[in-house]
Amino acid sequence: MIHLLSGETLHIAKATIENYHYTKRCPSGKSYYMNYDFAIVVWSIPANKNLARFLLPEGGVVWELSRLWAPDGHRENLLTQAISSAIKALRGLEKVDALVSYADPNAGHTGGVYKAASWVPYGQSEETRVYVNSSGEMVARRAFHSGKKHLRKAEIEALGYTEKKLPGKLRFVKPLTKLAKRQLLREQAQ
Repeated sequence: MIHLLSGETLHIAKATIENYHYTKRCPSGKSYYMNYDFAIVVWSIPANKNLARFLLPEGGVVWELSRLWAPDGHRENLLTQAISSAIKALRGLEKVDALVSYADPNAGHTGGVYKAASWVPYGQSEETRVYVNSSGEMVARRAFHSGKKHLRKAEIEALGYTEKKLPGKLRFVKPLTKLAKRQLLREQAQ
């Protein structure tokens, strides 16, 4: 059974994402955290404000499955079942035409869980730029451009970082309405 998290359970879920998810961070925009068995599913308004227009040129609402996590050694099909239940729960909270999520090949992800949950492969995002410090730790470019920080490339490199370009993430979509299915199928055919 799916649970919408709030209060202490929300705090625990966020700490779990920050400690155990490969990104080590929680989404910053409007998000819903859900729990299914031992899995955590996080829905967010996409960080890219143009994504809905890119996916659904005729209009529509797009939400992103921004974090998906389960402990190592979890039971088979847990993540697929968690996604399915979380979609139903999200649709009870928001008007949603389509969902989008990404698999990061730089983290060894291929999108198998999305394929198993009947999401449609929808290309690849643009390459990502990160900075690497002398110990090999990768730092997202946005870490130098968030809040009051607005460092230029030369300033970042002067701190001992080297820019590295990584392949983009694999994009998967899940149309939920007839309008979204029609638009996504038309876009893929072109």
